[in-house]
Amino acid sequence: MNIIKVGLFWILISLIEVQSNSNKTKCISQNTNVDCRHLGLTMIPRHLPTHATSMDLSSNSLKMIRGFTFQYFKNITDLYLGYNVIQSIDTNAFYGLHRLQSLHLEHNFLQAFPIGMFDKLKCLQHLSIEYNKLQNHHDDQILEMSKILSLTTLSYDIYQDYKFPSQWSTLSKLNRLAIFPRSSKVQFNKEMFAHIKMMSIMSLHLDRVPSISDDFFENFPKLDSISLYLGDGLPKNPIDQVFRSFEVLKRRNMTNIEIAHSRFDNGFILNREKLQYLWSICLKRLTLHELYIKDISLYALQIFSVRSTCIEYLEISKNVLLDRGVSYVFILPNFRNLKVLKITSNWHHSRSKRSQQSILISFALPQTLEELYVGDNLAWDMANINIINGHNLRVLSCKNSVIWSCEGSFVGVINVEYFDMSGWTCDKLSVDLLYGFPNLQTLKASGSRLGKGFVNIAGAGSFLSKNLRLHDINLSSNKMNSIPNGLFLRPFEQLTSVNMSYNNLKIFPKFHASIKTLKIIDLTFNSLTYFNTEQIERIKRLGEVDIFLRGNPFQCSCKTLQFLKWLGQSKRVPDISDLTCVTEKASRIFMSEVISNLKTFEISCKTKFWLPFAVSITSIIILAMILTVVFFRYKYAVEYFLLRIKMKMRNYKELKHEYTYDAFISHSHTDLEWVKQFHDSVTSMGFELCLDAKDFIVGNGIAENVMNAIDSSRKVIFIITHDFLKSTWGSYEMEMTRMHAFQKGREDMVIVVVKDEIKVTDMPDILKSMWFKIKCIQWPNDGNLPYNTKEIFYEKMKMSLTKKEETLTYSRNSVI
Repeated sequence: MNIIKVGLFWILISLIEVQSNSNKTKCISQNTNVDCRHLGLTMIPRHLPTHATSMDLSSNSLKMIRGFTFQYFKNITDLYLGYNVIQSIDTNAFYGLHRLQSLHLEHNFLQAFPIGMFDKLKCLQHLSIEYNKLQNHHDDQILEMSKILSLTTLSYDIYQDYKFPSQWSTLSKLNRLAIFPRSSKVQFNKEMFAHIKMMSIMSLHLDRVPSISDDFFENFPKLDSISLYLGDGLPKNPIDQVFRSFEVLKRRNMTNIEIAHSRFDNGFILNREKLQYLWSICLKRLTLHELYIKDISLYALQIFSVRSTCIEYLEISKNVLLDRGVSYVFILPNFRNLKVLKITSNWHHSRSKRSQQSILISFALPQTLEELYVGDNLAWDMANINIINGHNLRVLSCKNSVIWSCEGSFVGVINVEYFDMSGWTCDKLSVDLLYGFPNLQTLKASGSRLGKGFVNIAGAGSFLSKNLRLHDINLSSNKMNSIPNGLFLRPFEQLTSVNMSYNNLKIFPKFHASIKTLKIIDLTFNSLTYFNTEQIERIKRLGEVDIFLRGNPFQCSCKTLQFLKWLGQSKRVPDISDLTCVTEKASRIFMSEVISNLKTFEISCKTKFWLPFAVSITSIIILAMILTVVFFRYKYAVEYFLLRIKMKMRNYKELKHEYTYDAFISHSHTDLEWVKQFHDSVTSMGFELCLDAKDFIVGNGIAENVMNAIDSSRKVIFIITHDFLKSTWGSYEMEMTRMHAFQKGREDMVIVVVKDEIKVTDMPDILKSMWFKIKCIQWPNDGNLPYNTKEIFYEKMKMSLTKKEETLTYSRNSVI
């Protein structure tokens, strides 16, 4: 009986687990990779694909790992369990993972490892256990980790008075250490790692450096890469200690030294006393990132450039350097083997100063330089730039620099394949800006205001005429209303991607007939309403290209029927499920709904066409007959009337005109009789009102008439009744008014006349959202008499419509 109860209990637990995870978003399985991140999982899901080689369960709410959880996943090589709340792991939790190479347990609440947890992990190479609660490394835990003989990389926490365990000397393959001090009192000294000298540690990362001794690196004879993140919450800035600690590395060959992330914003000067410890090392890569370096000694930098003959990669980024103009540029050629130079996000002290434009700027680069990054540094007007020794340069990135004018060109860098000018201000633009890059493959020009620049220059279509090897073009966020004629009408035979998102394009751009390699065209968030037949044919000629169209104000109407048919048949719009459109009833729906009922929609369009057509033809014939009769019967009267109008037009001249009407009346047609009385009463006060029954243009759509009425009226009066609130067009007119008021800065243009007894809480959300700027006038009723009469009502209306200043003036011209 007890056995049965236990069995039922575990079955119940299993059902609860399945139920708790079935309500969550499912894991994403792609090929042999399983991604279950950020799903709020409290249990590891069942029925995951057993053929997976990588499983990511990080960033969830897992509390424990039970035994035999992964016994069926024999192919997993990478397992990510970090950023959970794991407190315990069963001994046999990783049973069956014989091929596991990488195990991530960082950022959890582990206090100890069970004995035997790592016994079966014979292939484990990478282990991350930092940011747990393993403060005290007990002998049994140290012994457990010493059994992982295959381990090559270890990331873990240390505390004050930490000593590297001598038992770990069995880890003969261990060559990478990432150490995370959890106390600001940790002092890195030689004694701390006395037992590591016999090991081949080649890469060392210190995530926080409260203090470091001059002889710390002596016990790392084979060290090839150092990464030091100074961190925050430290008693004092250890930067001087850090540089002095490099003295023991003198005359060594090293690949990388990175010093980054200081939180001491008082800054320091990078002078000879610091750089001297670096130029004595044969160092290939040096990174000084976010250290609040406020200045670099030119003399020290010059010596460093001459003596650092091994340096191939140099990065000085996100500091607060004083702007020394082009002083540093003259030192660059001294670097004999430099391949990559990154000087980014540094000179913020002079970003607001505008340099005086030069006709020609000439400077030299190291002959070996292949990549140059100077983004978020420059602040100047573009000029003709002559770069000496630039024949090996392949990458040039100047993104997010303050370039006030793009009138210039580049000379001497004909082999550049990647150019980034994103964030420039190209209101003024030279058509030959890119002529100096004949081998350009990638152009990044996002947010560069090219829309205005193209408008301001002649021959803008030739902007890319010398860059026929382009693969990737990014012209997003440039406020372009149209693509310059001929811009893409060039034989870009290797073009694969064009990004024109976040502009104001209204038609599909034209591409050269020879372009057959294009794979992606991004037109998201533009002003496209539909593609006509010509544009659809142009798309078909491009071949198998994916066109992204999300965020455009498409129209679903009989006019766009051909576009909707193509959209339903084409497989070239990957984001079709995200597309929305506005119907003829001014409602916004998903495009997929229209396409799924396209046949019904087409039939309704045909009905809408033939019935109005027949009525129109009949009306035209009748009207023509009436006009003919009237003209011949009242021929002289008509001629006299036309003559009077002609004379009146000659004698009066309109000097200034803002609005045709004082107000446009929006109402429900069921209230037409009352509205006419209201219209006549207000008109008698001397105001000109626009009313649909008398002012809307026949033949134009209702939506167009409504917009014209709002544009030409100083105010908009909504007659709020119960019938109005039920009207679809009433909602549309309120929405259009709100949008117009917001765009034109006319938030006070709305007047609400509450005719029926309607509470504010029952008003539409559109009105309630701008209620605090609305002028509301209540029509007299039994509930507010005698305090509100018709006389008081019309007096309030007169005050609301009275102009602040006279805007129309007419003068009489004498007739000679």
